[in-house]
Amino acid sequence: MNIKVLATLMCMVFPGAVMAGSLIVATPKALSGPITNPGTGIASFHQGYGEQLTQAQYPDTGIEYERFYWQELEPVEGQYNYALVDEAFKFAAMHQPAMNVGLRFMALDGPEAGSKIPDWLIKKGVKGVWTADKKTFAPDLDDPIFLEYSQRLLNAFGKRYDGNENLAYVDIGMVGSWGEWHNSNFPSMKPLEKRYTPAQLEKYVKMHFAAFPKTPKIMLIAGGDNLVSAVKQGAGWRADCLGDWRNFSTTWNLMEDDYPQRLEAAQKAYSGFNDAWKRAPISLEICGYMTEWKTQQHYSLAEVQRTFDWAIEQHASTINLKSRAVPSEYRSIVDKALVKLGYRFRLTSLSHESVVARGGSLTLNSNWANDGIAPIYLKYDLAYRVVSPLNKVVAQGKTADDIRSWLPGARSTNYRLQIPAMLATGQYYIEVAMLDGQGKSRINLANEWKQSDSWYRVSKFSIE
Repeated sequence: MNIKVLATLMCMVFPGAVMAGSLIVATPKALSGPITNPGTGIASFHQGYGEQLTQAQYPDTGIEYERFYWQELEPVEGQYNYALVDEAFKFAAMHQPAMNVGLRFMALDGPEAGSKIPDWLIKKGVKGVWTADKKTFAPDLDDPIFLEYSQRLLNAFGKRYDGNENLAYVDIGMVGSWGEWHNSNFPSMKPLEKRYTPAQLEKYVKMHFAAFPKTPKIMLIAGGDNLVSAVKQGAGWRADCLGDWRNFSTTWNLMEDDYPQRLEAAQKAYSGFNDAWKRAPISLEICGYMTEWKTQQHYSLAEVQRTFDWAIEQHASTINLKSRAVPSEYRSIVDKALVKLGYRFRLTSLSHESVVARGGSLTLNSNWANDGIAPIYLKYDLAYRVVSPLNKVVAQGKTADDIRSWLPGARSTNYRLQIPAMLATGQYYIEVAMLDGQGKSRINLANEWKQSDSWYRVSKFSIE
């Protein structure tokens, strides 16, 4: 058959593919709605608290976010309860598509909750204060014993999980109630920022970097000088109580009277602060539940829209809606935000030879778009493969591209795939995927033509 005729027939198989001289240019059709990917989008919180929500009630999730108290992680000195964290990874892996995991370690809850550091540690003589009812012990964060054993704890879990390809980030915790760098729920105690200097609290920032050098870190926005320090060292940041317009007061709110001022101060202190999202995640957690936004706060659609618009402006990758149903009135706002949150990779075009000789090479020139608002922060490999008409993989290779550098916008890349000399003549498919360390396609592209094994069949060529 005439090569030009053959190529024309192949283009008919893939709508959008056209001939350009001796090349075929394929333009896979884009998807327009939300897609779910690891480490981005809406969070599952503590395995959804065991509640089974449908996707009509709660968006599909890309990250499992869990927080653990020291007491449950090391109930006996030197004996670490890894099973708790392992369970989070197992739960994330069972989800389809598999999620990444975010972790925070904590040493204090509320005055009514009881002590959250182990009894054996208290018995070592750690300094601190008991609540009036002797129910809860709040440790002195600058106590040498507490500091030493805190580092041991983080080191133990870092040794086991640092660099795990499914660990999206470690939230810099251990300080204050719930590891949130405040003790405002302890009215009898002096505020955290007045009890300790930034230099004293910096020890906890450094602990996390020492224990988890490979894993992305995030730091609470309320960390002040320590927030700036953490971002300078490569961390992203997080904010709690996203969507507070009148949760605490009718004359003051976090969205207008706190967050902007903190971010402005951090940028003034460090000129690179506003670029933190380019290196590490921005993660947000809503105030209360979205059902309360409707029934108690009576937020208008405009207020909910402003909330998610602000998240987009900050280049957020994840938003924790706390695994509680999203009111139907607000759902379209959430879904529209999901189209932008985090990364969203789309193959815009792929050009290649229409005919390749056996033993030759297939040159793949691709154009990509990251339609999201952030990069991906964990390593995945861009790969191509050639598939026979019988769906057998006959050639495969991965490019040298580091897709973690693919910021929002357009990107071009080239790759040459060797074609085995023993292949029979005929037509073959070209497929593309982004693979994890186990060689499994993990990233959903914003394109059609996804196959059952999550590779994308994007074009066709002939071997002579």
